[in-house]
Formats: sequence, C-alpha cells, structure tokens
Amino acid sequence: MKTLPFILALCFATFALNAQEVEMEDVIVAKPSKPATSSKVYESEENMSMGSHNALILVTEVTSEKLVERTWKDFMKDYDGKTKGAKGGDENVTTEASIVGIGGVSSMSIYSRATKNMDGYVELLTWFNLGEEYLDSGRKSQYDEAVKMLMKFAYKVKLEATKIELEDAEKKLKSFENEMDKLKRQNSNYHKDIAEAEKRIETAKENIVKNEEQQADSTQKIDLQKQLLEEIKRRLSDMKGN
Repeated sequence: MKTLPFILALCFATFALNAQEVEMEDVIVAKPSKPATSSKVYESEENMSMGSHNALILVTEVTSEKLVERTWKDFMKDYDGKTKGAKGGDENVTTEASIVGIGGVSSMSIYSRATKNMDGYVELLTWFNLGEEYLDSGRKSQYDEAVKMLMKFAYKVKLEATKIELEDAEKKLKSFENEMDKLKRQNSNYHKDIAEAEKRIETAKENIVKNEEQQADSTQKIDLQKQLLEEIKRRLSDMKGN
C-alpha cells in the first residue's frame, strides 16, 4: 500500500517537470528576433517603373530614408552619375553612371528606392540596367563588384548618420551648457540680491538706532517744552491774580 502514494508522487513530479519544460520552450519561442546590426546585400525580384526585375537590396544600419537617398545621390556623383526621379515610378534613376567593373566601358543606368524594413532600418533597392537585362548573381564578377560598391555606400551612409548623430549630441551639449550658464547667472543674481538685502537690513538697523536716539532726544524736548508751558501758565496765572 505504501507503493501507491510513491508512484503518484513520482507521476506528479514528472508532470510538473514536463510542464516547466513546455513553459520554458514557450518563452524561448516568444523571444523577439534581434534587429539588423550590420549591413548586407541580397537579391530579389522587385517591381519598379520598368516592370519586375532583379534587384540588389542593401540593408543599411540607418533609419532615415531621406538620408539614404541624399547620400546615394551624392555617392553616384563619384561615378559621374546624375540622379533624379524616374518617370512612371516612385524610385530614382541614376543615368550615365560609369562603373567599369559592372558596365564595362559603357555608361549605365541604376534605379534605386529607399524603404524601411520591419526592424526600422532602411533598405536600398537597386536595379542595375545592363541594357538587355538587369544585373543578378548569375553574372558573378559584375555582381560581386556591385555588392562591393553597395557595401562601400553602406559605410558612407553610416558615416554620414554618425556625423549627424555627433552634431545632434553637440547641439544638445551646447543647450545643456547654455542652461548651466543661465543657472549660474541666476545664482549670481540671487547672491547679489541677498547681499543687497543684507546691506539694506544693516542700513535699516543703523537707522533704527538713530531713530531711537532721535526719539529719546525728541522726548526730552517735549518734556522740557511741557515744563516751559507750565511755567508760562503759572506766570500768567500770577499776573491775573494781581
């Protein structure tokens, strides 16, 4: 009979352990995925103004689409490219870009569009127009050169973002320093007010002493004047009596 309680206890312990393991698994499954921490490039078929074509997609480490687009436009100037809005689409197009490792001696067009991914980082979609087709990983040497160029751009845009971050931090520091200067001036004024108040108090104390002395003198004069008055009254009374 003692065996039954032991078996029941063992079953209960096993059940509790399994339940704990399931609970821990649920916690692990529910754990959110980490956001992107470094730039990378991958390819995907994406729609653009010229139809659906293979795009090289750069995942950046910045969160501003405007910064990516502005920096890309400036970056393309290094390859003699001129960037503007593409007709019939929401992307930009860089024309007359000269990238020997990708387009050879001929200039080429590169379409681009910046958009945020689910993690909040900006992805730059780029379509490299090779004339009759768009660049994909099948053209290994050209694809590798494009990836290299995009990673170079990723570094540049991260550098620009860091510069902006530094400028913002410097502005905030300047704001804090200005606030501190204001507080110091206020503190100095408060001390000045106290010093002036203490001076006025000291002057008032001296005036009180003088006032009390003047009151004593005035009291004495009043007493003397009263005595003189009584003397005059007495003399007047004597004169009437005669």
